[in-house]
Amino acid sequence: MATPKNIQDFDPTLFLEEIKKRVDVSREQLDAFIKLWEFKKFKKNEFILRAGEVPKFSIFVLKGCLRQYIVSESGEESIVYFAEERHFIGDLAAMRTNTVSNYHFQAIEECELLTISAENWAKAFAEFPWWTDAHLTGYQKWALLLQQQMAERHTLTGEERYLNLLKAKPKLFQRVPQHYIASYLGISPETLSRIRKKIFNT
Repeated sequence: MATPKNIQDFDPTLFLEEIKKRVDVSREQLDAFIKLWEFKKFKKNEFILRAGEVPKFSIFVLKGCLRQYIVSESGEESIVYFAEERHFIGDLAAMRTNTVSNYHFQAIEECELLTISAENWAKAFAEFPWWTDAHLTGYQKWALLLQQQMAERHTLTGEERYLNLLKAKPKLFQRVPQHYIASYLGISPETLSRIRKKIFNT
């Protein structure tokens, strides 16, 4: 179960740096804005949000790595996103419309997160107009990443997708199990094993 902590009991540096990358805003405004967020800790393999439930919050990752995935009717898992430090993640559409999510969010490592409730999400836009620009900047980048990922599944081989991910996120391979990598790439663990063997032997 998540362990909540007082907002003053953690180091907000990563969060503030990410906001400042997107918008020029005073420290006073940032101090007020961060009060809308709650700090929580999750254990390794603990579920943060589950499919079939209405999401209670959206997430910023201070420490750790988590996965966002869906499960098919046949029970097959498909990972759509890995969120490491400095990443925002969540099912905003479901949270804002108060509808159930299709996604599971699970901690791959012990995680320290900032979370913002649906109520405070609405307050963020109402009370901090600059948050609109900051949010859109990050959201557009995330949307482009997903579009690229979908395109690559149809245009690149499994080996090419593997090499692209290895180049873009080399440290991810040290953090997550190989079958999670295979799921994200849309290939079987056996195929991934053959790809890795081929690459390491050349």
